[in-house]
Amino acid sequence: MTPLRSILASLLVVLLPAAGDAATGAWSTTDHVGIRLIAAQSAPGVPLQAAIEIVLDPGWKTYWRTPGDAGIPPRFDFSGSENASGADVAFPAPERSDDGFSVSNVYHDRVVLPVSFAQTDPSQPVQLELTANLGICADVCVPINLSASLDVSPGAPDDGAMAAITAARAALPGPGRAGAFAVTGLERAGGSDKLPEFEVTVMAPDPVATTLFVEMPPDWYPAPPEPETASGGPVRYRIAVDRKTATTPLDGAVVRLTMTSNGEAATRAFRLGPDGQAVSIAD
Repeated sequence: MTPLRSILASLLVVLLPAAGDAATGAWSTTDHVGIRLIAAQSAPGVPLQAAIEIVLDPGWKTYWRTPGDAGIPPRFDFSGSENASGADVAFPAPERSDDGFSVSNVYHDRVVLPVSFAQTDPSQPVQLELTANLGICADVCVPINLSASLDVSPGAPDDGAMAAITAARAALPGPGRAGAFAVTGLERAGGSDKLPEFEVTVMAPDPVATTLFVEMPPDWYPAPPEPETASGGPVRYRIAVDRKTATTPLDGAVVRLTMTSNGEAATRAFRLGPDGQAVSIAD
């Protein structure tokens, strides 16, 4: 049995439905990666909860929504679904991978991505149809395309699926802990408009174990941020950004910052103003 098949076989036991119609889809696999859909609806009329589960062979990785210097951003298309529209895929914080040539933001082993939908009629069945385009890498990188489907009856009970979705949502970055673990500020800190620099302030009890991820407009290229301070409490990061070929203006641009440390993750989004100041916004 290949490593991936062994992993998938063990996961089959985890999400067996408790009763009624199953709300855990079949695995769709290719070399080194498998994908399936999970869904749960506690009662008719209650919004559907769903997730995309991705499992990788040992040593393989796939990419966060913002892949970094190298990599393929994931694309998830649910347009073929029935009674479910407006799919919004959420992402847990990634790991940083530095191979000596490029720095990327990745997931290893297994990741579960919660998905929310708008249902036309929550009292009727849902048919989920997913086409996923991913990049997966080990020594080489491979673009892959997989499809997955799942039919969900109204109120189909599946305790295992609901537990997996609940755990995935709990793993998403939140606002953090005020005064202890949180992104606290962003401001322009010099440079030209083509090569601006920004300063980020975070509260982190363990700066050495803290990683900061930066998301900016797709035609901006931020360097991986490094901390300027190394003691507990407020930590400052300096971020140099390459905008030499950018068409997205500075004024009004949205910057999202995600930090991780010792199993915690926090996120905060900012909108840049004409004076270089940044205002926190709901993300």
